[in-house]
This record gives sequence, C-alpha cells and structure tokens, in this order.
Amino acid sequence: MENVPRKKSRRALKKQTVLALLAIAAVAIAVAAHALQGQPELPGLEPWPEPVMLLTGDKESISSLTVAPREGAACLLVRGEGGFLLAGGENMPLRESIVNEMLAVAEYLQAENTILAPEEWDADKVNLADFGLDNPWVRLEIAYENGSRVEARFGNEAPNETPQRYCLVSGVPGLYTALTAETDVFFYDLDALRAFDQPELDASLLDRIDVSGSVTLGMYYTPSGWYMDAPRHYPLRAAGVEALLNHISAMAFDSCLGEADDLDLSAYGLAEPALTVRLTQAATVISGETTEGEPVSVPVAETEYSLLLGDETGRSGVYLLWEGRVFKASNFLLGFWKELNPEDLLLQSPINFPINDLTRVSLQAPGVEAAYHITMVESVTPDNRIATDEYGRILYDCEVTREGENSPMDAQAFLDWYVALAALSPDGRLPKGYQVSGEPRAAVLLSNDHVNRTVALYPYDALHDAISVDGEALWFVSRSWLDGVLDTP
Repeated sequence: MENVPRKKSRRALKKQTVLALLAIAAVAIAVAAHALQGQPELPGLEPWPEPVMLLTGDKESISSLTVAPREGAACLLVRGEGGFLLAGGENMPLRESIVNEMLAVAEYLQAENTILAPEEWDADKVNLADFGLDNPWVRLEIAYENGSRVEARFGNEAPNETPQRYCLVSGVPGLYTALTAETDVFFYDLDALRAFDQPELDASLLDRIDVSGSVTLGMYYTPSGWYMDAPRHYPLRAAGVEALLNHISAMAFDSCLGEADDLDLSAYGLAEPALTVRLTQAATVISGETTEGEPVSVPVAETEYSLLLGDETGRSGVYLLWEGRVFKASNFLLGFWKELNPEDLLLQSPINFPINDLTRVSLQAPGVEAAYHITMVESVTPDNRIATDEYGRILYDCEVTREGENSPMDAQAFLDWYVALAALSPDGRLPKGYQVSGEPRAAVLLSNDHVNRTVALYPYDALHDAISVDGEALWFVSRSWLDGVLDTP
C-alpha cells in the first residue's frame, strides 16, 4: 500500500525577510510605472453580451405544461397536491426525474446562438418552414398561476458542431438556437412519463442463462468458469462471459407501455418474440443492519427472470416484455441480445485452470503416462510462522506429488511443465461439423473439486492435430506443440 503524501508545511518568514521583499516589490512597481509612461492607452474591453433567455420564471408558479410533438400524442401535465399529474391519467404515477427535468428547462432555457436578432426579426418575411418551425417537432405551452402563457417551438436541428435546435418563443422577438441536450427532454413520448422500476440485476449472482429464438444459447456457472450446453457442450472464455454479464447488469428501459395483460402483444412482436431470454439467479443472502445497528441477514430464494424481445420500435429501439410488463428500450442498452454470437464466447485455450484450482493433472501419450496430485499448503516463514500478505491473508505454496511416489517432488519443475501445457492455443478453426475419429495421439486430463476436463489431440493432417475438449473438436494446432510437453517432470 502506498503511503499518502502529507502536505508540506510552510515556514514563517523572518521580519527582515518580509521587509526586504516589500522593498523589492516597491522597486518593481516603480520600474513598471516608468516603463508605461508615454505608452498609448489600451482600448477598453467590450462588455460581455447579456445572454438571451428564451424561457425564464419560477417553476413553482407553473400550473401546467402542454407538450405536443409533431408525431405522437400530446400530453398535458397539471399541478396537483402531490406534484404534477397527467390529465386524463391521474392514477398513473409519473417519472419524477423527467418531470423535474422538464420544469428545470421551463424555468431556465438560454439561447445558444442568435440566428435573427430582434431588430432583424419580421415574422411576415421569415419562412418558418426553413427552420422546421411552421410545424415544429415539439410545441411547448407553459401556463402560470397568474394566467399568463408562453409558447415555445422547437424545430429542426441546426448545422452546428455542438448539437442545437432552432427555437421560437412567444414574447422573445428573434430566432435562436438552444442546445438539444436541454430541449430533448420534451421529445420523450407519452409512454416515457409512466413511472416504472428499472431492472436491478446483479449478474454476478446468475447461475444460468438460456436464449432461444433467432439465437440459441445455454450456459451455466461453475466455480471453475462458465460452460455452454447449447448449441454444444464447451467451456467458455472468461473475458467474453464477463462482457455479457456486464451488459446484463447495465440493462435499462426507456419507457413502460403497460401491463402485458392489457395490451395486444402481437402489435409489438411479442406474441412470437424474436428472442426469449431466461435468467436464473442463484439463491443468496442479503446482509445489512437494522435501524438500531444490529446485523441482519435475509435469505433470498433462487429467482428466474423472463425477458422477451420483439419488434424494433423504428427509433433505434426494441419492444420487450419483462416480468409481465411491456417496455421500450434502446438498442444501445438492449441490442446486445440480438447481436449475441455464442461462437464468440468459446474458450480457445482449454488448459486454463490456475494452479490453485487444480487437484490432478495427467498426460497420456504413446510411451508417456504421468499423473500429478496438487495441493495448496500454508506457507511457513523461516521462523516457523504462517506467512500472510500485507492484508493479513494466509499465503499458500503449491505441493505436487507424482502419482506412484510417496513424497512431494520439485514443485517448480512441475509448474514450468504446466506453463508449457497451458500454452496450448489453436492455429485455426476446424471445418463446421468436423468429427474426430480413431485413437488420440495424446490426452491431458484436468480435475478439481467441480469439473473434469479431457483435452485430447487427434490427427488432422500431416502438420496439425485436432483439439478435442470433452469430445467436442472445434480447433486445430500444430503437431509440434505436443513434442514440447512429452518430457514430463
């Protein structure tokens, strides 16, 4: 652990030093004043222009917001006792985050650029269609408790490096642009206002993932890594699985369309979904503290989640069914399911167990048969104490015994040989549907407390062997690899 650097303390200056510094400063000022004599006066700086405010006011005085998009249904938000409600849908809870964002923009929206200043503005001479403002993409009307109203129109995107949109606001003469990052809140459709709970999945607790439809995948967790069991049985590479789990943990939805029982699922492609995903979360225990500070643990039973993916929304999104409700989600966060390629998850280096996750390793080849038992024993210091790291965790040493012998062997010799075994990496992919036949040239058997794996090499051509993992052959390797591991310790 690195030491945290301390701030250096400042030493107090002696009185004589302070006086000397003051004298030097006085001389410097006098020299600077003399140098400036006779120089022309610098022109005054132009005052910074006042920003043009398109929308301004106290959001607490807003009584209603009407948002009318060019496409889609308009909505009227009215202030109620507990906040804003959707007119005609008073029983539907709203997403406070979106409503608050709308109010914040309605209270303060600054123009980014001036297209036509007030003195240049003539509504009769400006072709609003050129800016998408004759039939705006969104029309916003803000009503205040004092009876006043303001209308804002948001039109086409302006050709600026920073995304902006043309704006026209009643009571503010001129034509302006505003940042789309601020105006986009009014581009949510009506469904986006419905409150809902985002999925909260801890993908590290998943035991199993099943996908069917346009993609077929079955995979399950073991303490020694994930395995695929559909469309084939094969170990999976850790990096690929980790990326998939991260995508699952990051799943989020844009809007909720309602309860599945109240909707026509065929309208969203969910009666016959493109993909059906089932996620099985392992039983676990949630630990925490009571309000009195006492520790408490709550067991959570195994849980299965169901996700159905349907049609595209037409706006870079997808319809989906999750836990009995229909949602819309962006392809940015959910599209990974439809892009999933099970072949990308396959493990290419099958001898990948770390030493501390092995109990037995053997090699069988013509004229060679060697097996080794591995155990991890507590490391002992020279003064006969159990060795620990800087965090107090016990350190372990690898103890290896060759089968048929009574005493441990040189562990380093075994480790060097195992490193050579683990270097097995394919040179290419076998033809689709290839099946091995005959007797293997060699077989490596790997065992631990959770799985047994057999990696066998079969003749493929004059220069290569086919790599079979538990009977499934997908890759080939140069025959020279085997020659480098036949000399067993």
